[in-house]
Amino acid sequence: MTPPPFEVVQWLKRTYPRPTVDPEWLEGCYAWIIHELHLRPERDMATILKNVNEQLLQSDFTDSMLAGTGFPQDVFSPQDTVLEGPVLVEVTEMMEIGHSAYSLLHIYESRAEWRKQAELRAARGERDPGEKPMPKYPRSMLKFQLSDGASLLPAIEFKRLPDIELGETPLGCKVNPVLQPVRVSTHAVKRR
Repeated sequence: MTPPPFEVVQWLKRTYPRPTVDPEWLEGCYAWIIHELHLRPERDMATILKNVNEQLLQSDFTDSMLAGTGFPQDVFSPQDTVLEGPVLVEVTEMMEIGHSAYSLLHIYESRAEWRKQAELRAARGERDPGEKPMPKYPRSMLKFQLSDGASLLPAIEFKRLPDIELGETPLGCKVNPVLQPVRVSTHAVKRR
């Protein structure tokens, strides 16, 4: 396999300082992009970087990141600590904690019925102009499990994240939650 050019490695380090992309994963990703898309680094570097970025953001961090390079080690200390600096993380779990399980179950069942009815209408070729939109989950406060590829860190949004929505945002999405320092209570931190 052809190793990725220095420019690709440096771009990743500048764009995503933590965690560090696994060089073996990057080599395979780069080789696949070059082979499948018939790209050449001397003329197609912007397209190569775009595709490497897309592949990274669609990957499972347990495969694409080096263990121990994401969350700082002091986040696992027995005292509460502050998580600072940019850390790209993967959302592995998401749950609404501001509403009852009963109300969430009711919405889940309503969404399942809506999907079933939409499939039936599509199979019959019907289009209902007065069709109601799919029910949305109520929104108060989300709880997450965040991963750097090696460790899991529980998190709760204290300020609404408008781009993340229960039932719409897929698990595995990548976010950079550290736009400002975050206090971490380590009693619930898990290593994978």
